[in-house]
Amino acid sequence: MSEKREAGEGDGSGDGFGFGQASEAVDKLRSVIDQASQSIRELAQASEQWAQTAQERATEMAKELRAQGERAVGNVSEQVEHNPMASLAVAFAVGFLVASLARIIHRSA
Repeated sequence: MSEKREAGEGDGSGDGFGFGQASEAVDKLRSVIDQASQSIRELAQASEQWAQTAQERATEMAKELRAQGERAVGNVSEQVEHNPMASLAVAFAVGFLVASLARIIHRSA
């Protein structure tokens, strides 16, 4: 009897691994594979939807940032046109401060 088990020739009577058990195991394996495939499809679909939503949000944010930047440039341009001397003085002061800070940082390095 042990020779039959070793050779894989069980008679299906519980002494060895019979055809019925093998068939059942294959069916269970197919079921598990089908469930895994379905889960993967669902995950891929959810990922695709998330990516699309993220892309739409990023596009909207980029449009809004661009609009804000254009408004800021417009405001600055308007201020420069209305107050050219004050704008020049502010630009000079900012440049002087940046140069002073750069000089201090360069000396300490």
